[in-house]
Amino acid sequence: MINSPANPASPARRVLVVDDVLVNRKLAMAIFTKLGWQVAEVGGGSAVIGWLAANPPVDLVLLDISMPDLCGEEVCKQLRSDPAFATLPIVAYTAHAMQVDIARFLANGFNTVLIKPISMQALKDVVTGLFPD
Repeated sequence: MINSPANPASPARRVLVVDDVLVNRKLAMAIFTKLGWQVAEVGGGSAVIGWLAANPPVDLVLLDISMPDLCGEEVCKQLRSDPAFATLPIVAYTAHAMQVDIARFLANGFNTVLIKPISMQALKDVVTGLFPD
């Protein structure tokens, strides 16, 4: 079961939303908030590792692939090489929906892929797949 306002005894899960496009971050943040998650955001790949090191742990990272400063694939590789983040669920968040791209993202350490533009149902499905309880 996803933590939600309907289940106040359950502590809210925390997500870090990473996207260089503000409207994409705001949409994802709004959906996560409606699902009862605590949400933090950063606007680029180069800020992710520092943010994760300086803030309380998150349960999930929603990570854009195409960013100008440091792409999501590189961020994911760096996170996976750090034992502190080796098992952190990371979702690729992208408009690149070709099967070859999806296979590469999964091979590079992402847990799953969420295709833009996202919807509440698509995000719920991804979250339920990662957190079935």
